[in-house]
Amino acid sequence: MKMYENNILKDIENAEDIYIAGHVNPDGDAVGSVLALALYLKKLGKSPRVLLESIPERFKFFSGTELWYNKDYDNITPDVFFAVDCGDKQRLGKAGEVFDRAELTYCIDHHRTNTGFADVNFINADASSASEIVFELLKANDFDPEKDIDIATDIYAGIVFDTGGFRHNCTSRRTHEVAGLLVEGGVDTSSIHSRVLFEHTYPQAKLFGAALNNIKHTQGVTYTTLTTNEIEGCGCTSEDLDGIVDFLLNLDVSECAVLVTQRSENTAKASVRSKRFPIADIVVSLGGGGHNLAAGVTCEGSVDAVAKKIVDLIVKGINHG
Repeated sequence: MKMYENNILKDIENAEDIYIAGHVNPDGDAVGSVLALALYLKKLGKSPRVLLESIPERFKFFSGTELWYNKDYDNITPDVFFAVDCGDKQRLGKAGEVFDRAELTYCIDHHRTNTGFADVNFINADASSASEIVFELLKANDFDPEKDIDIATDIYAGIVFDTGGFRHNCTSRRTHEVAGLLVEGGVDTSSIHSRVLFEHTYPQAKLFGAALNNIKHTQGVTYTTLTTNEIEGCGCTSEDLDGIVDFLLNLDVSECAVLVTQRSENTAKASVRSKRFPIADIVVSLGGGGHNLAAGVTCEGSVDAVAKKIVDLIVKGINHG
């Protein structure tokens, strides 16, 4: 594919310090795409290191977790830095400081709101996931899923996560074609689907219950909130929130769904999903980003105040749409 012609191999030929980072609160696509790229570079004889805020327990079956760099970032000055699955530099969190010190920076992303903040940007808002873009980049450089099943597994798992098992509207014909090539390579699809989409811990079940206990609905928008005390009271962290907002969206009364969780004393993060109504512009207006039907933002205020602000904007948009 012409759009994926690239000079990555040339750019890293003489590079010694290569770092690869994903966004804060990494999800399955961020972990899968970052680790797949890191493993590929390792197979080329490089020594890449992965900068992720954490690797959630549910994703520790991914290959390449041993490349995670969990030390101080202050003295890292990369030759090449890859920002993967990040719509803007702020989403890198602490790794953003490392990005600023790099000699050459890459961005590999699929968010429509991406700002093109790197020296070299591979941004395709039509791709299902960052993992799908990583596949295309590696395929252009002779990646063979059958010979590199560990890389293929990470890419497939990332795609499965961001497409909700190929259910979300970001899933295209090409997504299925890529998945087919990975399946032909030998990935264990049954295990990946189960572990990425359906396995949950007992504390996560309690957190799900707490979220449903706070559920509200108005004019097509279903929403809920979780405070830090509620999350920690279930024995959970922000890594355990996956699936809640999607469940809200799948209710028959929902046109949109919002999950607002407390992140500090006076900030809260909203995860927003929609079936048809484009919510990206609303979220961007508040300082966030994402896709037309899936976006997120962190705002000042309590969970209730942030929920009211976002829900009011969505309701207004739906009524005037």
